[in-house]
Amino acid sequence: MLARGAYHFFIGTKSGKMQAENFINNVDLESGDLPPVLDVEQTNGVSGDKLRERVKEWLVTIEHHYGVRPIIYTNVDFYKFYLKDAFDDYPLWVAHYLQKERPRIYRNWQFWQYSELGRVNGILSKVDFNVFNGDSTDFRKMLID
Repeated sequence: MLARGAYHFFIGTKSGKMQAENFINNVDLESGDLPPVLDVEQTNGVSGDKLRERVKEWLVTIEHHYGVRPIIYTNVDFYKFYLKDAFDDYPLWVAHYLQKERPRIYRNWQFWQYSELGRVNGILSKVDFNVFNGDSTDFRKMLID
């Protein structure tokens, strides 16, 4: 089985609800898919408070529509400085390339993107490498019913 998924690159200057509605209008998810992923890595010049407010709008709108808690994708420092403790109850997909054993983050994580320099047969460019923090049963539990 190959799980598929969809993610949204968040723009801090735009309404979180509007961005979520655009996602909903364009993404049909099915049983066995990964939950929606919110990629938030930039403030786009908005304050931390405004960014968190808009991120929360996106997450709540998406969770209400799909009936599953979305995953947040970001890097260690962005989470620490901008998302802080406001989203610790959401699954985390964390990017951190500087350590070999585990990402340097204080909270639990579900996925760790540990390299952007991977090579895969059949793909000419470099790819991201990720690891799931759990076993195959944990992974299946994360997927949409």
